[in-house]
Amino acid sequence: MMSLKQYIKLILLNAGVLRLKQMTLPRSAVILYYHSVSKDRMGQAPWITPAITVDAEQFREHMRLLRKNYNPVTVEEIAEWIRGKRTLPPKSVAISFDDGFLDNAELAAPIMEEFGIRGTFYLTVDCIMRQELPWFCKIHNLFHHADLEKRVLHDIESRQTWDFTDPKQRRAAFLYLSYPCARYSGDVLSRRIEEIEMLFGYRCDSENAPKMMSFEHARELRKRGHIIGCHTFSHGNMAHIPVKDLHREIVEAANILAKELGEPVKHFSYPHPCLDPQWSEESLNITRKYGFESTVLTHFGIITTKSNPMLLNRISIGNFDIDSFRWKLEMAFAGIKT
Repeated sequence: MMSLKQYIKLILLNAGVLRLKQMTLPRSAVILYYHSVSKDRMGQAPWITPAITVDAEQFREHMRLLRKNYNPVTVEEIAEWIRGKRTLPPKSVAISFDDGFLDNAELAAPIMEEFGIRGTFYLTVDCIMRQELPWFCKIHNLFHHADLEKRVLHDIESRQTWDFTDPKQRRAAFLYLSYPCARYSGDVLSRRIEEIEMLFGYRCDSENAPKMMSFEHARELRKRGHIIGCHTFSHGNMAHIPVKDLHREIVEAANILAKELGEPVKHFSYPHPCLDPQWSEESLNITRKYGFESTVLTHFGIITTKSNPMLLNRISIGNFDIDSFRWKLEMAFAGIKT
């Protein structure tokens, strides 16, 4: 049964109120970003939070609506439009994925291709090389395991104790352990995850975990017309890791990816696992010097010809039903955050 809120949204959509608002604004485009698409969304919840997972059939409906009511384009085409190198049709929408989960290649890309849509897949290079989930998924898995045991966690170093039966204490513990990881890179980050596993007395279950795509998957996606971008080396926050590590996280990661693809990597995505801001003047200078044509953020916002192609806003998409998905898009084109 439709709720009152859903009913009001439907009336506004069909009445054309939002379209009138959109007509007062300059021509704009939108970049949507996803993470995981799964046929078993709750089954993979111990590793990838359902908040960033979309059911495969729901994703298919998203793509069907995009093809019917909007104009699917690529991030590259949007970057060229900003630079005056091409035109874009009204209501242009680009699809992007962060991290590089295997389901992006096995499920999401084929569904997109059913509707003639090309996407941009930003890969966390170290995760692809190691075939390991990003660090935030590992921490999520540790907390999931702890929740099953209803345990109390005690950190001798900080002399703090958290009772996981209390949601506020559980959240506090999650942030306490996650914030430092967002500041680490490479081997230092790996060692920190091992220390957290020792604290929990449990090693992240990687055997049964969802997989990451391989470089071979990335090459195949390129052959099929999709774009492969860089999502750093180890998924830290580029505004908070040591400046000395930025070269490896951005430049070396992109060079590794370029070598595997056999072509330059032109597009970059800033991770935002936690902590603000997610970019710095140092990281911005490095991405410009490297020669990326675009970099994207997780900040909400539409894109116009006045946007900075090196700091493009995007819109996060979860497991929305089709009416909520349409509402999100129409509100975005009206310049309204939901």
